[in-house]
Amino acid sequence: MKKLFSIMTALLVIGFWANTSAQVKISGDLQVRPRYDMKDYGDYGGKKNDMYYMLRARINVNANIGDGWYGKIQLGHFNYAGYTFTNGLEMTKQFLPNPTVNFNLACFGYKGENFGIGGGIYPINGIADPMLDIHYYPNKMVDIPFAIYNLNNVVGFQGWVNLGPGKLHASASLIGNGWYEEDAAGKVVNDTHDSYVLGFDYAMKVAGFKIQPVFYYSMENDSVSAPVTYGVNFATPKFAGFGFGVSAGMTSNNAAGTLEYSGMLLRFKVTGKVGPGTVIAWYDYAKRTDKYSSGDVDENYGYIWAAYKYNLTKKVLVMPRVRILSDKIDNAKDFSRTKAEILFIAKF
Repeated sequence: MKKLFSIMTALLVIGFWANTSAQVKISGDLQVRPRYDMKDYGDYGGKKNDMYYMLRARINVNANIGDGWYGKIQLGHFNYAGYTFTNGLEMTKQFLPNPTVNFNLACFGYKGENFGIGGGIYPINGIADPMLDIHYYPNKMVDIPFAIYNLNNVVGFQGWVNLGPGKLHASASLIGNGWYEEDAAGKVVNDTHDSYVLGFDYAMKVAGFKIQPVFYYSMENDSVSAPVTYGVNFATPKFAGFGFGVSAGMTSNNAAGTLEYSGMLLRFKVTGKVGPGTVIAWYDYAKRTDKYSSGDVDENYGYIWAAYKYNLTKKVLVMPRVRILSDKIDNAKDFSRTKAEILFIAKF
């Protein structure tokens, strides 16, 4: 019933837009990803190898409502990286259920020449900004957790304005709902506020170089982690057909009644044309220090993401890809994971 209601609602919205505006664009993509997944727990466990398939289908509806106003909807299955049928974690020999359909995006707003504002379920690019990874997922830090678990979107409001040589962007993303409640005798039984992540970034170009300072701050209730994260994303113009990028960020949580920690991330990235396709690769090094009464505990992460993207046609592409993760704690953890996969994408 939930799936049917979602589909009917989406069709009604699409039909309404199609009848009230001629500037409605419907697009989408279909994806198939066979993957070989290898996990090694070192001295603290065994090994596991698994071959599985991941499938994804998405439909995008973009409407130009007029006078600068727009609306966006994306329909898909809300699961790991938006993929469905199997998450590759607990596969058994059985028929797999049909997926549910969700609103991965549902937002509207205004976009002018010098400023814009919008709200709803709106997109934010966690792959381009790894500070989102270390802020939202300090226990994972690498392997694009924000893109996988948040599907590169958040719920809330955001806006931007052209300011000086660049663009200032601000957002307020809702991550928890609080309320105030009294019992019949007037005694307060709950008094919590909504939880938000406030975000700010300023993107500008200087002599062809892209510079983007970023800042994220969590507003949370007592005894809940409320990290502060800041950093910068930097990209060069292309040299000999290759572009290079560096990201550096710091995060920390000092909220009373929680586990205090501090962390950092460095990313080195390269993209460029090689033969008929494009190479995209980066290396992440991250470290988190958890602060216990008995002493500090360091967790070190290393991560390689490398892909070769080749367009078979304008609408069909293939992307062989490898992702290698290491996660270590001295005398406690030694985990590594390699994911080798081929991604086939058909756009329409």
